[in-house]
Formats: sequence, structure tokens, C-alpha cells
Amino acid sequence: MPRDSNTRRHVVARAAALVLIVATLAARAVVATTFMSVEPIPGGDVVGEPTLAVIESAGYENLELWSNRLLNDCGFVRHTIDALTADGAISTVNGGNTDVGVAAGGFEGTTHPSFVFTIRDSGFDPVSASDVDVLDNALGYVLNQEGTAHFSPDNFKAYAFALDYAVVTFPSALDGVGAKAFFEHVGTFDAALFSGQFAGFTQIAFQGSPLNNSMLFLKPAASKNRFIAGLSAAANTTPGAVYFPLKQNAEPTTARAGIAFPGNDWIAFPHGEEYLSRLGTPSAQLLADLAALQQAHLDAVADLVQSIQNRRLSHYLGSQFACRTVE
Repeated sequence: MPRDSNTRRHVVARAAALVLIVATLAARAVVATTFMSVEPIPGGDVVGEPTLAVIESAGYENLELWSNRLLNDCGFVRHTIDALTADGAISTVNGGNTDVGVAAGGFEGTTHPSFVFTIRDSGFDPVSASDVDVLDNALGYVLNQEGTAHFSPDNFKAYAFALDYAVVTFPSALDGVGAKAFFEHVGTFDAALFSGQFAGFTQIAFQGSPLNNSMLFLKPAASKNRFIAGLSAAANTTPGAVYFPLKQNAEPTTARAGIAFPGNDWIAFPHGEEYLSRLGTPSAQLLADLAALQQAHLDAVADLVQSIQNRRLSHYLGSQFACRTVE
């Protein structure tokens, strides 16, 4: 083939590649994602620290199975969304723009299974920021949480404030036990990034990955430089792990996420008033529906604790599991 033909072919190929890159970046700019994390394991201020210790003694894998039961069999999330939608408290959340599954979440040295939402918040048929906030608060109330979180890695102005973050992505599918182990590995480089104030992570499907193989870490109380140094060192010593973001010289850095941390002080507000105050003007019917779901969750927690204490956890999580009064 003549040399100038080869040259033209390479030019066309480079141009096509550039168009593809630009199109991909444009698509990412238009479609942004919010992640939300709400644990089904109740807060210690709600059930008492001794009861929480009993629950945690079951181990991560058993608690993950229990969480999947609550999500898929009992439908706590589905029923909460249905109640909010029927009342008009939310109007943009649907199966096409919101996905939820059980994934790992870590905070100050402890890793629990969590209900992690992947929410399309821009582009076609997005969920509004106000609906994200209402849903997060409603689930915090229903699932008896001391605090929850939702954040947008794509838009640092999306929610209440901005916070630095970094992501570690693994080469294959990541399970909760693996995420827990990596969180502990981070702690061997700097305890402040594992058990220190505000240290934590959420397991997510970063940038649309189908593998759910990333862990997003929000900067804790430790300094930004300390956060970058410890987390990147942990990633660099884990085969196949990739740290994000990097500077142009390939040095690790951070990005900024828009984030909110809804919560309720159950000692001062034992009926979840702080969560409920953020639902707009809920009807008596919605409040009754959410209260029924909250009680059903406490019943499920009581069943779990009893099965652990009676050493019948495997039976309870298997054939003896029941959703009580949710369905």
C-alpha cells in the first residue's frame, strides 16, 4: 500500500478515536450519579450498645445475608419508596433511575453491610436532589439509623457541602468481605484512616462499572496529605488495585464530592423527629406507614438478636426467616 494511504488511514483512526473519547466524556458530563448509603443494622442509641455488640458478633457474612433478606424478601426500601410516592413526598424516584443493592460500608474501624443506592441525578429522567434528601431521611428513620449519607462524586455543589474523596478500584468483582479486608489494610498504613474520626468508605459501582468493584473513601479528620499518602500506599501494595484521581504527573491527589449526612439524635429525639422534620409536610397516613415500617424493622432486629443468642442463626437466616408485618 502506498505510504500516503497508510498516513491517511492513521489520521482517520486517530480522529475516530478522538471523537469516541469526546463523546464518552460528554456523556459522563451529562449523566451524573449520586450514591446513597443507609445501613439496615440499627444504631446503638436505638437498641443499646450491648444489643449492637450481639448483632455484630454474627460476623459480616451473616449480616450481609440478613441485609439481603430485608431488602429483597421484606422490601423495606420498596415499601418506603411506595409510601413516599403515594403521599407526594417524592415524585422522581423510579426503577429506571434508581438501583439499590447490599454492599459494604465502613466507618471508624467497623464494616457493616449497607443498602447502597446508585441514583441517576441528571440527564434523562433524573432524580431530584430534594427527592434524594427525603428518601435518605425516610430510610434513616425506618431503619433506625443514627446517621446516613448521600454524595455526588460528579458535582461538589450537589448537596450540603463539599468534601475531598478518593477511590480505589479493584480488577475484578469485590465482595463485602474483600472490602472489609482492604479497609483494615488501609489501617496498617495509618490508623487514622481506618479507626480515626470520620474514617470510612462506601463500596460503589464507580463510573458505571458493572462489577461494583470500587471503594470510595471520604477524607476523615486527618489532613488531606495524610489521607492521600496512606490510601495510595494501601492501593499500591494491593495487586491490581488502582487509585483515583491522579495528577498529570501520575501523583495521587483527591477530587471533591457534594455530600450530605442526614441524622437523628435518638437520645434527644427518641421518635426520630429530626428525620421526620426533613420530609416536608408528611400526611398522617405517611407518618403511620413509616412508623409501621420502622416497627417492622425493629421486630426483624429482635428476631436476629434472638437467633444469635439461641445459636440458631443459620436456621433463622434460612428456612425460618420471616418478614413479620411488612408484607
